[in-house]
Amino acid sequence: FHVGVAVFPDVHPGSPSLAFDVQVLKAKQERGAEFAITQFFFSADSYFRLVEAAQAAGVTIPIIPGIMPVTNVRQIQRFAQLSGTPLPGPLIEQFERVADDPAAVVELGVEQASGMCAELLAGGAPGLHFYTLNRSFSTLRVYRDLGLTV
Repeated sequence: FHVGVAVFPDVHPGSPSLAFDVQVLKAKQERGAEFAITQFFFSADSYFRLVEAAQAAGVTIPIIPGIMPVTNVRQIQRFAQLSGTPLPGPLIEQFERVADDPAAVVELGVEQASGMCAELLAGGAPGLHFYTLNRSFSTLRVYRDLGLTV
């Protein structure tokens, strides 16, 4: 039995700041959290900024990045809006150009997620957590793109 908690690399929508979120994470750690999994995000810099701030504040538990490969443009825009997760302008422009081609959306989603995952792992992320939404085919492709095997 292990206790995992949530953390937002792009600031919780009800939070005043990343510093506040880090203090909430530290309080969760002090109450027994053994690891944290982030909300999905689209910039590795968001994750690294969170980890750096958390470590500076005394958080020692692993922070596992949460990844959601894009499989549907409208859906990811809605999820991002609801969660307060920013969609980088250049990235959403790429997705909007192929929004009417579901296969192209999946290809771009896999490409974007694979690149970000490689960057996260190279930067020291302790592992990866995937939000699949019952669409594990993209996650399996990312897994293979990273050179991992089942």
